[in-house]
Amino acid sequence: MYKNYHKDEQFNFQINRFIEPFYYNETVQEEVYLASKQINDVRSWISVWTDLGKKAALENKYALSSAYYQLADFFMGEDDPMKEQTYQLFKSNFYKSIDTSGIEFDKIYYENGEIPVAIIRQKGATKTLIFHGGFDSYLEELIRLVLTHCTAALPDYNFLLFEGPGQGMALKSGLPMTYQWELPVNSILNYYNIEKADLIGMSLGGYLSMRAAAFEPRIEKVIAFDVYYSMMDSLTMKLPNKAVAAVNKINNPVIATLVNHKIRMASKNDVDLDFKIRKGNEVMRTDKPSNLIKAISKFTMAGIEDKITQDVLLLAGDHDMYVPTETIKAVKKSLVNANSVTAYLFDQDSGGERHCQVGNKQIAFDRISAFLS
Repeated sequence: MYKNYHKDEQFNFQINRFIEPFYYNETVQEEVYLASKQINDVRSWISVWTDLGKKAALENKYALSSAYYQLADFFMGEDDPMKEQTYQLFKSNFYKSIDTSGIEFDKIYYENGEIPVAIIRQKGATKTLIFHGGFDSYLEELIRLVLTHCTAALPDYNFLLFEGPGQGMALKSGLPMTYQWELPVNSILNYYNIEKADLIGMSLGGYLSMRAAAFEPRIEKVIAFDVYYSMMDSLTMKLPNKAVAAVNKINNPVIATLVNHKIRMASKNDVDLDFKIRKGNEVMRTDKPSNLIKAISKFTMAGIEDKITQDVLLLAGDHDMYVPTETIKAVKKSLVNANSVTAYLFDQDSGGERHCQVGNKQIAFDRISAFLS
């Protein structure tokens, strides 16, 4: 179940997210609780998790070391001189912690960059599940989830996992994020000659997967893990009405200048807002808050709901810090041409109330497996 490691909501969520595989390891839990007390800003965050990553690696605890290095990496900007080293330590320790013999790694040349792919095949499997992340996930996170929750539960499936534009190595290769997610999905289907597949998108991928399904008929079933109607919701859901009104008038140059100033000032004392703006500028390749807002305003299901004709699974938690709770009902109602729509809203008693069911991932994958089986 979701734990309270830190008083800052964003810090606490990310600790839960990456330490989730070690929830029942008392030694790790004690170490993480003690470490969390030493964190009061981003710099101390990076220092604490880097030190623990080194310690775990020296003890040959590679999975734990990888989790610690991923925590350290999370709030590092792309211009941080330690970013590349920390990122590589996260990756190298992760792959030391798993058996990679059953994973095929590949790259697809796409526009002016590359899309990294990992394929996990299962003997006798006849179906394909394509799995991608969202705003800040790496391919390794997807691999861990599939190996932990999917392979045994879905023996009829081969899994194709990828980092698309704006994500992981695809971003580092020069590909900014696009709201037209059908384009990378189309390229993957064509490259591997896949005639039909199911699709799952995690976090912001809940929108991206729905967008791809709206324009790609080779997708038969689509899963929003979790549901995501508009990327703007993540920025505005905690803002006062006056600030939301200003954001909605961002094309006015005077208001744009004012918004840039206000957000920069507010970000100095708000870890969550600072992360969203900085990371958003990195993945969208924008240079200031007003241009980022213009870019993310395109990430919406508005106008494409009736184009989704697949079987749809919508997942959501009622304590999601990025998506309003009422979104799942609105999206379900809007999918007027879907072949079927199944929706689950998880509450606190279930342990799946957080974004992407962090705290109880199994409850989400139980629903996903049932939907696909």
